[in-house]
Amino acid sequence: MKPFPRQDYPLTSGDSVADVEGQVRPADAGRRTALRWRVWAAGLAALLCAGLSAAAEPVPLQGDAVRRVAEILEQIRSRYVEPIDERKMISDAVNGVLKGLDSYSKYLEPEAFKKMQAENRGRYGGVGLELRMENGLPTVVAAFDDTPAQRAGLKPGDRISRVGDKSTEGLTLEQVVQRMRGEPDSQVELAVLRAGETEPRVFTLTRTVIQWQSVRSKLIEPDYGYLKLTHFQEQTPHMMVGAIEQLWKQRDGGLSGIVLDLRDNPGGLITAAVGVSAAFLPSDAPVVSAEGAGENSKIRRYAKREDYLRGRAEDYLVRLPAEIKSLPLVVLVNRNSASAAEIVAGALQDHKRATILGTQTHGKGSIQQIIPFDDGSGLKITTSYYYTPAGHKVNGKGITPDVIVEAGRATPRLSDAIPTLPEANAQLAKADPAVTGKCRQPERAGGGGGTEGEQEVDCQLEEALHLLRERRAERGELSSR
Repeated sequence: MKPFPRQDYPLTSGDSVADVEGQVRPADAGRRTALRWRVWAAGLAALLCAGLSAAAEPVPLQGDAVRRVAEILEQIRSRYVEPIDERKMISDAVNGVLKGLDSYSKYLEPEAFKKMQAENRGRYGGVGLELRMENGLPTVVAAFDDTPAQRAGLKPGDRISRVGDKSTEGLTLEQVVQRMRGEPDSQVELAVLRAGETEPRVFTLTRTVIQWQSVRSKLIEPDYGYLKLTHFQEQTPHMMVGAIEQLWKQRDGGLSGIVLDLRDNPGGLITAAVGVSAAFLPSDAPVVSAEGAGENSKIRRYAKREDYLRGRAEDYLVRLPAEIKSLPLVVLVNRNSASAAEIVAGALQDHKRATILGTQTHGKGSIQQIIPFDDGSGLKITTSYYYTPAGHKVNGKGITPDVIVEAGRATPRLSDAIPTLPEANAQLAKADPAVTGKCRQPERAGGGGGTEGEQEVDCQLEEALHLLRERRAERGELSSR
C-alpha cells in the first residue's frame, strides 16, 4: 500500500484489498502463490519493523528483522490448522503493533476509514435524529430540520423500541445509532412508542446524507447565550458563528455573556478547535503547540486565518460582532471533555479569556495524523503531544477548571480567570457556595445539548450563570465610574 501525500488534519477523535499489482481482489479469493505471499509478508514486515514511522522521520530498516517477521508470517500462513484470511491477518498484525503503542492509533480497513472520514466532515447516511437513553430505551431529543425523521413526524419524547428487525432493549445508545445509519437511499424501519398510545407506530424511513448538528444554541435568561458543542468537526466553527449571529439578532444586537458547553465533547479536528478558540481570542494569539519525534510532528497554531480555514475561501469569523472578543465567557467541562475540547479550554484559560468551570478534563493530549492508502484503507497514528499556550502538557493530566463544580454540588474555589475589563483585574470572580442539587447527566448521541425539558437541576450551568451575572455587575459598576 502506498500512502498519498501526507495530510495535516489530525484528530483528537472493507471487503477487499489491493494486491501488489494494485488491482482489487476479493478477500476470500483462495490460496495465493508463495511468491506473492512473501511479497505481502515482506512489505508488512518492513512496516512493522519501521515502527510505523511514516508520520515521523524515516529510519533505516534492519534486514534481519524484516526477514524474521516475514518468515514468521509465512510459517503462520502455511502451518496453521485452518485456512487464514490473509487480509484479516495483515490488519490484525498491524493493529497488534499499534495497540501496543497506545489506544488511539489504529489501522482502518477501507469501509471503516471511509466512515471515519465522513464523521470528521460531520456528514453521514442516516435519518436525522438526536437521541438519549431514558429508562433503557433510546428516546428522541430532536429531529433535525428537513430530514427523513422530521418529515415522517417523529417527535421529542418518542421511544424507539426496534430498529429493523432488532429490538433496542439491551443495546447501547451507540449500537442503536449505528443500526440507524447506512448508505443514502437505503431504508430502515423504526418501531416507536409514543406517550398516550398503546401500540407502537412503525416508520419506514429512507436514509439521506445528514449534516451533523455539532452545535446547538439558545438564550438562557434574557441576556445570556448558551452554545453546546458536541464534537469538533469540519463545519463546527462555521456552525458556531451562525449560532452566535442568531443569538445576537434575538437580543436585538447584544448579549451580556456566553456559556460555552464542552461537557462530554470527545474532541475532533485541531483546525476546528483553533477556529472556535480564534472566535474569542485576539488575532494571532497562540492556541496550541505540539511536539513529537519528527520535524513534521512539530506544530504551532495561532488564532489566524491560515491556521483554521484550511483553504476555505470565506473567513467565517469576520461575521462575528466585534464585542464577542471581550464578552464575558464561561466554559463548562467535565471528565469526558477531551482532545480538541481540551485545546479550546486550555487556550481560553491560559489567555485568561474565560472562566473554566466543572471538573477535571479527560487528559487526552495526543495528536493523531491521518495517512490514507491507495486501496482505500488508512492509518491513524499518534505523532505528537500537544501543549497549551502556557506550555502545560495535557496528555494524562487534563485541564483543571478555575471553578470546581462537581456533578451534584458546587464547591467554592477562587477563580484565577481575570474579568474581561482590564480595570477589574483585582476583582476575581468567586464561586457561589449556594448552588446544589442533583445534576442531570443524560447519555446522548448524534449531537445536541441544552436543558429544555429537563426536570433536574444542572448545577454547573446554574453556577456558570451566577458567574456571568457577577461579571455583568462588575462591568456595570466599572463603566459607571
